Amino acid sequence: MEDSAKSLESVPAGVMFKSAFYHAAIGMALVAPDGRFLQVNESVCRLTGYSEEELLRLRFQDITHPDDLDLDLENVAKLLRGDLSRYQMEKRYFHKDGSIVWILLSVSLVSHEAGHPLFFISQIQDITARKKSEASLHHAALEIERLRSGLLKVCAWTKRIELDGRWMPIEDFLSKTLNLRLTHGMSEEAVKLFGKEKRR
Repeated sequence: MEDSAKSLESVPAGVMFKSAFYHAAIGMALVAPDGRFLQVNESVCRLTGYSEEELLRLRFQDITHPDDLDLDLENVAKLLRGDLSRYQMEKRYFHKDGSIVWILLSVSLVSHEAGHPLFFISQIQDITARKKSEASLHHAALEIERLRSGLLKVCAWTKRIELDGRWMPIEDFLSKTLNLRLTHGMSEEAVKLFGKEKRR
């Protein structure tokens, strides 16, 4: 354990940071105050589909979904003014192939001793799978509500069904509304019940 600690002490801080930066499991990027990517790690490249060289020719504004850009820029302005020390938000990137990638973005600002902003440190986590699951659950909830609100009311005692505020015999509902015809495959008791309803 002591040998490991001594070994770490002999490694320059810059080398340790660079190694941790490039090999981090989540996306890491150093971004200029104007939005230009200064450094990106392999995870950011995998997440966006761009090579390191391609990303270094872009700004984060170039790959951010327009619906998320205003809030992102507002947070950046607050960091630069000193109103925030860091911010976190969910937003969308455009992948190089045109698909949407949802990310959880965490940003902090590194400034010069004199207070002049140098760059942002951005941590970028891919949350696309989670957002798709949330969307599927939301869609399912809406569908369940639609079906629930559209459920037909049935009175088992009178064998009638409510449709558009009017109660009608189930046989009429089946034949006139659903165009279904009852056959004598029913039990005798069922035929008698429907026969009574028909004579009413």
